[in-house]
Amino acid sequence: MCRALLCDLRAFFAGTSGNQLTSYRAKCVALVSAPRGMAGPLRAVARCVAGNLVSRQVNVWSRANLGTAAAASHLDDDRKGLFALPGLHEPSDFARLARRAVARSDDLMRRLVSSGPSGFPHRSATAVIDDLDEISDTLCAVVDVAELCRNVHPDLRWVRAAENAYVELQGYVQGLNSNRGLYLALVNAQERHGAELSPEAARVALTLRQDFERGGIHLGGDEHARLEKTAGDVIKLGMAFQQNLSDPKAFGHMDVSWLRLGGVPAGLLSSTAEGGSRDTGFARVPLDQRTVSAVLRYADEPDTRRSVYLAAHSGPEANRAVLDGLLRARHESAKILGFESHAHFATSPLLAEHPDAPRALLERMASECRDRAGEEIEAMLRLAGRDGMDGTVRGWDRSYLIGKARAKACELDAAAVASYFPLERVISGVGALVDRVFGVKLTEVAMEPGENWHAKVRKLRVTSGDRGAGEGQEIGTIYLDLEPRPRKFPHAAHFVIRCSRGVGPDKQRPAVALVCNFGAGSAATLSHSEVETFLHEFGHAMHSVLSDTQYQHLSGTRCAMDMVEVPSHLFEYFAWDPAVLGLLARHRVTGDPMPREMIARLRASKELFGATDLQQQCVFALTDLEVHALDPATLTEGSVSDVAARVQAAHSLMPVEPGTSWELRFGHLVGYASTYYSYPYAKCVAADLWGKFFREDPLAPGAGEALREGMLRHGGAREPGAILRDMLGDGALMTDPVGAAPDPTSMLADLNRGR
Repeated sequence: MCRALLCDLRAFFAGTSGNQLTSYRAKCVALVSAPRGMAGPLRAVARCVAGNLVSRQVNVWSRANLGTAAAASHLDDDRKGLFALPGLHEPSDFARLARRAVARSDDLMRRLVSSGPSGFPHRSATAVIDDLDEISDTLCAVVDVAELCRNVHPDLRWVRAAENAYVELQGYVQGLNSNRGLYLALVNAQERHGAELSPEAARVALTLRQDFERGGIHLGGDEHARLEKTAGDVIKLGMAFQQNLSDPKAFGHMDVSWLRLGGVPAGLLSSTAEGGSRDTGFARVPLDQRTVSAVLRYADEPDTRRSVYLAAHSGPEANRAVLDGLLRARHESAKILGFESHAHFATSPLLAEHPDAPRALLERMASECRDRAGEEIEAMLRLAGRDGMDGTVRGWDRSYLIGKARAKACELDAAAVASYFPLERVISGVGALVDRVFGVKLTEVAMEPGENWHAKVRKLRVTSGDRGAGEGQEIGTIYLDLEPRPRKFPHAAHFVIRCSRGVGPDKQRPAVALVCNFGAGSAATLSHSEVETFLHEFGHAMHSVLSDTQYQHLSGTRCAMDMVEVPSHLFEYFAWDPAVLGLLARHRVTGDPMPREMIARLRASKELFGATDLQQQCVFALTDLEVHALDPATLTEGSVSDVAARVQAAHSLMPVEPGTSWELRFGHLVGYASTYYSYPYAKCVAADLWGKFFREDPLAPGAGEALREGMLRHGGAREPGAILRDMLGDGALMTDPVGAAPDPTSMLADLNRGR
């Protein structure tokens, strides 16, 4: 089944990455907010976590109710509704569609269980894999739509109906995850008749079995009970960690004199004034991530930045004990399953295979950019005029100085740059880009009645271009939900609605939604950072839409965790290329292209502080690996902070600030759980791909054909190492001494181009 349905221990170990949009949601489920653009392994795994938690807390439907109500009919069943899902025309339809999905899955499950050791000879191994994938697709058709609906629909009736269906289906899914009959049917198909499976079906069988066994289905009673106990602890502790990051009482606030907030945008000041006022002379500044980041970026007064930084990075104190407990529970679960540590457990089925592979890569990257990072720190001090500095860039100075230094060195006016990126032009430019690069056309089409969830959402039909056979053939659908509104998912993300599945004329065509929060209205312009974000998410969309797999279990972004960010990071390169900017950038009033000198300054700004950024990412990823390799027997209060400080001191030129514990605010320790290294991995692979296929002429006709045929079309249906070796050669991966990591040479060369 899809990663949403076979709830392996990656779900339990990962915890949740919560984004609680309403108090109603907080009571029923920890909402999942996968890292930027994730849909596939991480997002689907997180879905399992939320479902397992709620299935222990509430019992909305009994097992009997799920089955007996399934025969309910509706006159509009065959008519496409919201999100183009047949039968979804009003909030109450979610419950009916969920029941129908369960009934169909029950039928398939009974057929599979009956074809166990004694009944198996009557059915082929391929038929078993087909049925398992159909169960997955049947349930995901409702679960994926419910996930999107609860994050974007403006009507709370729809949101609550989607959440109820989502929660209720997860309770059913938990039963499938522990169904030994399904597991034995799969094992029989794989072991006794695996030779008859196609390569893709064999990989589906392999990953499904891994998912079952990483969930402990093969364990004896006592061990399985221990695993369930630790899994429950991980879920609760992961939720508690994230809730402390979103709860104002947990992360706290500080009162700052208005006179000390010079430089901070007025809009932010007004939003922080609750509890303070001009009359009292102070502003009450909440210590949430968004506000803290803005103060550190804009506040001109060094003492203000220092005070806010130290207060924010000293907590939430409640997360200290929570994080210790989370690491203990993850370690125990990994040991029950026979792994040395959670880091070994998490990396074993991925490209890395072993935590030593990403560890060695991260240490090498941090070391090889050390000289460049020193030059960048000196540039911060020099170009910013050493405002109140003592020759050292402290944690509270970095963001502020980088902003000042970039503005001085590159003479960039952010508003002037944004005037060349009207939203409409960016969308049409991306359409021209994918036409030139991938030979596909994007055409905006009208929504069917009842399909849309907001008047500002747009629908793009993706079709084959005019190169080769199949011109005009529909490939998939991309919805664009780009403007902010109340209660909408607040970040940028790529949501899967339907996966590619099947072959021939009845093939299921993929559909995705790109959700962002750019400026509102037809006159909206994007900052260059927002253009890069949009292209990042479009890389995920192309991965999903251009996937051509027979099984939805491995479609598109449902690939190895440490490969899923590669297409999106590759697409970020387009945001900086002069030829591509010629497609994307036109002045909102005159229609003139962006001047060459502005493009040159923009590109120079990118290269200014790449080494310090890379060192920081290495620190995050190494800390994630190291704390998940700790032996709980050695854990004492402060152990995790000691590890984080030691990693930073060894691999970054930014000093460790005494008394701070930045890891208590690092939510990715919950959401990534030993795999934050996936981002540096993606940067390395994307640099290799860009250098080989795009750097010379990124707009050459068919320039993306190798990427489409070699990577995107396969989704997770091929082993990731095989994909990279076929595309980039045997030297693309380093495999000494254990595991596999991409070669960072191209990425480090890109970093040093502007030196």
